[in-house]
Amino acid sequence: MRRALAAAALCAAASCHSEKRSPPGPTAVPRPPLPAVDTTRPTRDFLAEARVRRARLARVEQDPDPDVAAVTAEAQACAADAHRAWATLYPEAAAARDPVQGHALLWAPGAEALYLEAVCTAIGARMQGFTPLIERRRELVSALTRVSQLAPDLDGAGAERELGALLTALPTYAGGDLEEARAHLFAAVQRAPREARNHLVLARTVAVKAQDRTLFREQLHQAMGSDDPTAAADARALLQREEELFGPPSEAAQPIPGGPQR
Repeated sequence: MRRALAAAALCAAASCHSEKRSPPGPTAVPRPPLPAVDTTRPTRDFLAEARVRRARLARVEQDPDPDVAAVTAEAQACAADAHRAWATLYPEAAAARDPVQGHALLWAPGAEALYLEAVCTAIGARMQGFTPLIERRRELVSALTRVSQLAPDLDGAGAERELGALLTALPTYAGGDLEEARAHLFAAVQRAPREARNHLVLARTVAVKAQDRTLFREQLHQAMGSDDPTAAADARALLQREEELFGPPSEAAQPIPGGPQR
């Protein structure tokens, strides 16, 4: 009996000793780290932010006495947001050394962002004078031309309208062309005849520069009859400046040679 008890005690001791010396059981497998944030994907909705900035600019860009620094900063921020929006969709286009070549790599999903970048860039450049606008001419014309191909109806034929405004604003020696501007603006009017801004811009740019009073009046009356209260108010205000822009009716200049003819 004593031998049996001793054997049992020895066995128990051996078992306890064995547990202490046995290698530890498998440890829990550590969880993999959380996936890294893909910095190539936007954490902000850049296109939405560009739209908001563009809407703010639309309210102040025609102000006769704008805060140049504030408008320029807002326009540059708008262009930067819009650029990030399309660059995320088309990184190979954004990486192109020549922006014009890069524009050819964009497709319809990036058209609005490219359009907003061009529009806001042009606003910012105009705020700083002719030189920045001239320096960006090639890039702006390329961007707007690409948008006119991808999304001709965007923003009421906005690409054609902006091309017309740009080519009117530029001096001839820097690529300005009144006839080409006229063609773009009439294309915008034809594509979106109910878009008051097309009539308003045609009157404000080509009609004034060509000193075509009849075209000026016709287009402003079209804008005044639109459903866009802001454009209609702008058209009425511009019409009140007719004598300032053209002189008294009896002294009105004839349309300049090479200008738009009715």
